[in-house]
Amino acid sequence: MISFYLAQTDAPQSQLKVPLNPKRVYKVTSYLLTCLYENLTGSFIPSILQYGWHKLSSERKRTSVRKNIRYGPRPRNRLDIYVPDRVLTRNNNRNNDNMGQPALSSNSTPNPNQQQNDTAVIIFIGTSWNSGNRATCMPVAQSLQSQGYIVIVPDLTLYPNGRIAEMVADVQQCIYWTHTHISSFRGDPSQIYLMGHDAGSLLSALTVIHDACATLNVLPSNNTNVNIPVWDNVRRTGLPRVQGLILFSGVYDITYYYAYLYQKGLEQVHALPRVMGNRPDAFLQCSPTYLLSHALERVQNHDQLKALLPRKVVLFHGEQQDTFNPSITAFKFLLESAGIPSVQHKIKNVKYISPKFDLIVPTKPLCVELLKDIKEC
Repeated sequence: MISFYLAQTDAPQSQLKVPLNPKRVYKVTSYLLTCLYENLTGSFIPSILQYGWHKLSSERKRTSVRKNIRYGPRPRNRLDIYVPDRVLTRNNNRNNDNMGQPALSSNSTPNPNQQQNDTAVIIFIGTSWNSGNRATCMPVAQSLQSQGYIVIVPDLTLYPNGRIAEMVADVQQCIYWTHTHISSFRGDPSQIYLMGHDAGSLLSALTVIHDACATLNVLPSNNTNVNIPVWDNVRRTGLPRVQGLILFSGVYDITYYYAYLYQKGLEQVHALPRVMGNRPDAFLQCSPTYLLSHALERVQNHDQLKALLPRKVVLFHGEQQDTFNPSITAFKFLLESAGIPSVQHKIKNVKYISPKFDLIVPTKPLCVELLKDIKEC
């Protein structure tokens, strides 16, 4: 019934009503049962138990967090910002936005006696494209906060209220907001990193690569129903440059991922094809690998492209995640072709890496390893 119901929701006009195909129902059921089994036998439950024990056995500290700050015009454009304990509030002036919620005063100014050098990490945690809430990122945000990072956790527009264009626009707005306001929290605007997981990895990579291509006017021709917005389309100034990307378990070629969904019988159930335009040519417009490959062919001086892309990219994924390894390897190769130092970390004896589970217990060996790699970015 799940397969039958979801396949009818917002289906394209070219798609006939999907019957209860026994083969497809079997594939979807097998996939769901496999996911359930992996969650029950994998790192999910141990990580939650370890996190609970860590919180109970550790000294209780009040979390320094500013919640529900508006960063853009859409209803879900709210973020929480976690600041290290050493960051003192210089100016606690607040105002209310048009929804009556606390917002950061745009007139707040940094204390001139405090050096602004803290690194900011914006977390775009993966969702199923149609669900997700920033509150679930609190443990990983607190873990990074304890390491001295300023952590920004936004909510993004979800399907069906928005598709890839609206989601990328939200990421753009969040980057711009952070660059504009991070100095109010003793952060360094030139030290902004994007951390993505799953869908968040794709959105992070797509946003910065699309912006670089648009700035150089080398976007591929587009006759699809997908129109990713260009930041400041009038002046073509581009987004503020981010220092680096820290990406977990991402897929950077949508055509490759669609083939995987088709193999599993999920292409008419999963939200991703509809978010990405539900056409092969639209999938290309949403693929960071395609955009970057096209830019490398069109830009004669690759230093121009390099100057707009992040200064470093780190790609984390499980050693046993064989399904998407070719997509990750191809993305790394293209980044290096553009002159961007890129590191691909395969975590041994692990299938799937998720910051929400693997970065929440600072004493856990895998968490220690990941935090060390992040610090070296």
